[in-house]
Amino acid sequence: MRLPRILFGSLILFSGHSFGQSAKPAMLGHTNSDQLTEASGIASSSILPGCYWTHNDSGNKPQVFLLNNKAQVISTIKLKGAGNRDCEEIAEGIGPVKSKRYVYVGDIGDNHGARKNIRIYRFEEPAKIPGNDTTITPDILSLQFPNGARDAETMLIDPIGKKIYIVSKREKKVSLYKTDQLFFKNGDKTGLQKLITLPYTWVTSGDISKDGHHIVIKTLTMIYYWHRNTNETVEQAMAKPAKELPYQVEKQGEAITITPNADGYVTISEGENAPVYYYKWKF
Repeated sequence: MRLPRILFGSLILFSGHSFGQSAKPAMLGHTNSDQLTEASGIASSSILPGCYWTHNDSGNKPQVFLLNNKAQVISTIKLKGAGNRDCEEIAEGIGPVKSKRYVYVGDIGDNHGARKNIRIYRFEEPAKIPGNDTTITPDILSLQFPNGARDAETMLIDPIGKKIYIVSKREKKVSLYKTDQLFFKNGDKTGLQKLITLPYTWVTSGDISKDGHHIVIKTLTMIYYWHRNTNETVEQAMAKPAKELPYQVEKQGEAITITPNADGYVTISEGENAPVYYYKWKF
């Protein structure tokens, strides 16, 4: 995502609904690779303890990076047959094989609203830390918005309803979309269904917890949270008023992920040597 060069202060924003979180985050570390210079998404790993998946923004190679719990790059995976027209989001979750976990990369950005289709790349998450020369051929899903091209930077994987959700980015009130094709086959094409509008703008990332009960989205300056009951769809949960979570505004803060055990959330921003922050919460 290309943004005006605005320097944000160290303002901490939160509401009275604190859930017991600390408003001040802990810094896990700074990214340490000259290959990772525009981190645009982050996803916590379920099977690689303390690790996080991330990737670069548009104009970079189609590859993903694995970070350890100190924000250091410990592995790089090349995505064969993929592109990076505008990769803006990444998520980890369930997929076509019940016993496996998968990484989803959302090539969903569209600054000029000109794309006929957006793409999602999916690959099976390695059971152990892969080597730096690893190449993986992902499955590719092509998606089309029902109401014309939209810029988007938020992709949510729903483990309860087994759906993929997309949140548009830059309207005065953004929209939530979904597809039932979470278990897609390589080369599949499908349309998105528009669901509800949300009273936010410049939404840059989001996540659903591994158990499906916690939902967050992030704008440039705020983080919003919903609790989702087992019998609710994501859209039903998000139709309710959101609660604000603590956030120390980062320069070009791009992404958020919920930790695997849902004890907090982690954020990352663009730029070389970007800081990675952890916020602890308690429900």
